[in-house]
Amino acid sequence: MPVNKELDHGFPMVGIGASAGGLEAFEEFFTQMPSDSGLAFIVVPHQHPGHASLLSSLLQKCTTMPVMEVVDGVTVKPNTVYLALAGKQLAILNGVLHLLEPASADRVPLPIDYFFRSLAEDQKHHAIGIVLSGTGSDGTLGLKAIKGESGMTMAQEPHSAKYEGMPTSAIATGNVDYVRPPQEMPQQLLSYVKGPYLTPVPSPIMPETETGQILQKIFVLLRDRTGNDFSLYKTNTIRRRIERRMNLHQIETPKQYLRYLMANAFELDALFQEILIGVTSFFRDPLAFDVLATHGLPLLLDSKRDGEHVRVWVPACGTGEEAYSLAMLIREYMTTRHIRLQVQIFGTDLDEPAIDMARKALYPAGIANDVTPERRQRFFSKEDHSFRIKKEIRDMVIFAPHNVLTDPPFTKLDLLSCRNLLIYLEARTQRRLFPLFHYALNPNGLLFLGSSETIADMEEHLFEVVDRKWKLYKRKAGETDRTTLQKFSVGKGKSTAELVSASEPFPVSPAPPLTDLIETMLLEEYAPASVIVNERGEIVYIHGRTGSYLEPAQGQPNLILLNMAREGLRYELAAALHQASRQEDAVVKEGVRVKTNGAYELVNVTVKRVEDPEALRGFLMVTFEPKAVTKPPASPKGTAKRKHTPDASVLQELHYTKQRLQQTNEELQTSNEELKSTNEELQSTNEELQSTNEELETSKEELQSLNEELVTVNAELQGKINELSDANDDLHNLLNSLEVATIFLDNDLNIKRFTPEAKKVVKVIPTDVGRPLEDIVQNLIDTKLIDDARHVLDTLVFQEREVQATDGQWYYLRILPYRTGKNTIEGLVLTFLNITQVKQSELVAQEAQEFAQSVIQAVRESLIILDGDLRVVSANQAFYRTFALTPPKVEQKLLYSLGQGEWDVPELRHLLEEVLPHNTAFQDFLMEQKFPGIGKRKLLLNARRIVQEPGKTPRILLAMEDITIRKA
Repeated sequence: MPVNKELDHGFPMVGIGASAGGLEAFEEFFTQMPSDSGLAFIVVPHQHPGHASLLSSLLQKCTTMPVMEVVDGVTVKPNTVYLALAGKQLAILNGVLHLLEPASADRVPLPIDYFFRSLAEDQKHHAIGIVLSGTGSDGTLGLKAIKGESGMTMAQEPHSAKYEGMPTSAIATGNVDYVRPPQEMPQQLLSYVKGPYLTPVPSPIMPETETGQILQKIFVLLRDRTGNDFSLYKTNTIRRRIERRMNLHQIETPKQYLRYLMANAFELDALFQEILIGVTSFFRDPLAFDVLATHGLPLLLDSKRDGEHVRVWVPACGTGEEAYSLAMLIREYMTTRHIRLQVQIFGTDLDEPAIDMARKALYPAGIANDVTPERRQRFFSKEDHSFRIKKEIRDMVIFAPHNVLTDPPFTKLDLLSCRNLLIYLEARTQRRLFPLFHYALNPNGLLFLGSSETIADMEEHLFEVVDRKWKLYKRKAGETDRTTLQKFSVGKGKSTAELVSASEPFPVSPAPPLTDLIETMLLEEYAPASVIVNERGEIVYIHGRTGSYLEPAQGQPNLILLNMAREGLRYELAAALHQASRQEDAVVKEGVRVKTNGAYELVNVTVKRVEDPEALRGFLMVTFEPKAVTKPPASPKGTAKRKHTPDASVLQELHYTKQRLQQTNEELQTSNEELKSTNEELQSTNEELQSTNEELETSKEELQSLNEELVTVNAELQGKINELSDANDDLHNLLNSLEVATIFLDNDLNIKRFTPEAKKVVKVIPTDVGRPLEDIVQNLIDTKLIDDARHVLDTLVFQEREVQATDGQWYYLRILPYRTGKNTIEGLVLTFLNITQVKQSELVAQEAQEFAQSVIQAVRESLIILDGDLRVVSANQAFYRTFALTPPKVEQKLLYSLGQGEWDVPELRHLLEEVLPHNTAFQDFLMEQKFPGIGKRKLLLNARRIVQEPGKTPRILLAMEDITIRKA
């Protein structure tokens, strides 16, 4: 029976975003998409508000699915195409589309990001996001949100896009599952949704019977590949990520995927990145940051003096948005309160590519929906279609790879912001982290958690509530349980699972009482009267009737076995205990003579180590069993009984021996007392050593934490060194490619650096760095170089002039102050631009000009040169002689003012103005003109356009011939 997906609400929903060039991509996509795929398509294009869109009718020609514009409150149905309206924000809640007005006019319009985020939150793993052609970066953050909820993402292959900005931006984040041309996307999309991961009928890819075994093997592969153990992460989360990867590769069973992982190391890397994907943004949960600013920061910062340090740790920081958000919040608070503090924020994460992105501090334009315009203006700079965080905020944050579960923590913290990490961890792992956080924080330090996280029972003895709703807590005074921290100093030699089994401070189920374990052990085997003692000889359990062998010792009551042993038993028992503690086999003492109630009994004493159960290992079991006494054989009949009387000397020797034995016993007892006193002193010393050892452990942990910080700072400095090295290489190659001789001097005019071209101007070699410039031989004819350099250094006014070298080369010298980024002067920059060819061209031009001038002066005909405004530029001597004029009355005068106002002939004006823009000439224009002092003259005029350098206004050469006296 077919499944009704519409009723199940479990069908996938595909959000498609595009901008410029998107129409062609939409048509290619829907032409290849079947009409019965069971999917719903929500198309979000970039359109101007008020624009009458024809997209609905155009797409309807490409598909048989109904294409409709979104109506507020419409329920999404499969096999339907919905078009977002221009000027509206589109959101989805419980499968229903809603139209919203943009938040404000000053926000960057990014409708694709807005809808993709809404789709991810509402549909979770049923969400699918596709980015097609367009400029900018809209859709990039939306795809990241969909990937964070285990949805599927796709982007258009950039070379097939009319505008590749949006697809390229999305692909660069590493959050795109498939990169395809639009016509190939439908087939890939259908293959994905047909997998068991998205089936509406419960049919898990990984059956429960296989889950544990398969997951453990995958954890081993991931640990071997990445060095990180995920065994303490929530199983359901890991399974969801694994199932999604299986669906992407069309793998049906966990065993097949395990084999795929073993054969393809790149898939292990992809799965590692998949597990680490988290949804993050700037100022996520803005109300939580408001609470931190109004209630948390005053607790931390108001008591600090100017110049003091503030230390913040952000574990699981991802691409750095949260760390930078805290930096901005603290910077705003310091500005408002007019305080200056040394703020150091550590952002750490397992994901090294994410850490690299955080260090770049460059984010897509989509962050404009998360950051207020005021903060964008103050803390960000616009770069193309992205925003880069300004240097004052970047300098507050240090990023480094770090595993919060195994690496030593950062310590002496004022604020620890661990938001939305705990939701991915098992409950027992969470309980392990809170003592660690307590240890890392300073007294009254703050712990900032995500809105869906809690500290549970830790509130009673580790933290107190500052704001319960937004999960802001303050550290309570007191020392942290050191046993909970031992696992974090082990390093990466053991897996996390091994560490938990070795030192789990919060067992899942309580251990059975010690008494029950002993009774169970004794019932399982035959045991006569016996006692169980620990390694110090203290009785922990008595079984059976032991009164014949043990009695309370005189003095203060105690349960030391040797002190309670009856006469005759103590020494043998002490030897047996000592021997049994050093060997695995049982120690048996047979026929030990014990004095009981004035008579002696023989007893067999057995001491053996307890091996089972495991909880009793280290204990010793001492058993007492009476020894059977055999009667001596009867004397033969008729044999008379003999009575032996002891000899007096034997009795005397026996008495003497008893006295010596008594004396020896007293001396031994005295020695024992002395040894006991010494042992007490040793115990005291041992306690002192234990205390010292604890202090050393604390110092060790602090050193480990300090070392972790140094490694972090070193990694950050190494990154900056690499950046500086790249910048230095770029600068070096730029200077060499310009082929401009450049010399850098310090304030004492000593050489700091020079380019290879500088060797042609000044005879410098690499070893001359640090030497004064005036000590170096110069190739310049001009000797005022040093004086000019000192003058510029004193006045800070740059100089520039032409200088000539001894080899005939000409250079354009510029002397400028060397200004640093802090606006201080630290020397000079001398540049020598080779202008030899320009100089030679000028000389050639000058010679040509002088030659042309001499030719004009030698011509007997009157000549004048006019500019574009018909002003006289120059005239030859024949003109001055013919018309009795002088240069001051002619040069820079309008042509019409030379005579008595009769030059302004309309025909002449028209002809001259036609000559200027066109390369034309006119011949023999006859006119009369009166000149002062010589009267009216008849002139035969001839004009020609003179072509000069490109870009300059042409000039006119006007020849005049006086034909007043010419005969007809």
